[in-house]
Amino acid sequence: MVDWRPALPLLCISAYLILEELIAAPSCTVSPSGSHVATNPNGVKVMIVSDLLLKGPDAGYFDTVFRYTFISRFFRRSYEKLEPDMLVVLGDIAAKGAELGESGWSAVLRQFYRLIGPFGEIPLVAGLGERDVGECCELDEELVGQIASKLPGLDRTGCAAFEFENVSFVVMNAVALLCRENALRFGVEKLIESESFDLRTQVTASHGEVRGSDELIQHDSRFASLESDLPAGSGPIILLHFPLHHALVENHRRNDIRCNRQSCEYDSSAHSGHSAIIEVVPYDLRQTLPVNETEYILQSLRPRLVISGHAHHYHEYNLSDGTREVIVPSMAWASSGKPGFVLVNLGEKNNIGVSHCSLAQEVHVLMAYLSIFALFLAVMLLLRGFNCNQFGLLILYFNH
Repeated sequence: MVDWRPALPLLCISAYLILEELIAAPSCTVSPSGSHVATNPNGVKVMIVSDLLLKGPDAGYFDTVFRYTFISRFFRRSYEKLEPDMLVVLGDIAAKGAELGESGWSAVLRQFYRLIGPFGEIPLVAGLGERDVGECCELDEELVGQIASKLPGLDRTGCAAFEFENVSFVVMNAVALLCRENALRFGVEKLIESESFDLRTQVTASHGEVRGSDELIQHDSRFASLESDLPAGSGPIILLHFPLHHALVENHRRNDIRCNRQSCEYDSSAHSGHSAIIEVVPYDLRQTLPVNETEYILQSLRPRLVISGHAHHYHEYNLSDGTREVIVPSMAWASSGKPGFVLVNLGEKNNIGVSHCSLAQEVHVLMAYLSIFALFLAVMLLLRGFNCNQFGLLILYFNH
């Protein structure tokens, strides 16, 4: 009778290697609204992630050895499997970026570039979130400028406008836009006005018309509704951290921010005349841009697509004017939802395909490795005449 026991360690190692390969691979689901575009091999593919929540110098041993190692594997396998042309990060790179000094941010950036691995070889754009620069009562123009200067593609206000493969993108500092009077907010307004004027100039030129600079969009501090003759979907792709205001937000609430010495308080009062309900929470995952700012962006830029983060969950819907918005889930295990990202495939004739890619949850990864370890121990107990040297070699190979 053939003795099969010597083959058991090899089978265990094979199972481990297969698990390593499968558990790090993303599982992608194509959105039905653009399935014919998402699978187009000739389209421009943009991988978009959000809310990495890196701890920088506060990262513990478990974070460094296990969590960040696996997130790095997720990035590597996603790069190998999907072959994106560009990577976009929608903010909240750091978990407590506003509390970190220059040395702390240096540690965050080292972790960030170590995580993205091969993505350093393709174009990279990273925006800012409230955990990176602080909320309204903590927002500091100098700090934002220092952080933005360390991230690729951003100006001193945390914004950017660029073209990639003949597709226009606008990155907005949504934190500054959410706040009241501040210099950073004016910088965002200036960017929107400039891009809106350029867009109108291009549209009118395509119709053989010439318009002067007096048609530059004018607006008051409350962002009164703007009339626009631009065709819907003719503008750029908007990238920002906070989602735009939409009907799915509970009670159609408008979020105002108050400051005190302890915290920022979100005024979540409804517009139906009910008494105000104040939530004091570190980070409100339901936070969106207010109605007026949302209308201002939509009417000024007529975006082709809006992509936002912050909510930690994937969602896709149409705004009031028909503009499509995609909310990108968090890429971090520390978030409240299932980790993942979005892959956008930009096809011809303004066609856009969106795929939601999910990753393994932390508890599932731990359970898988514990199962493999238990199987490995069971095999060792079944083997007879297995000396300590052989056992040690297998352990070293397993950990490698």
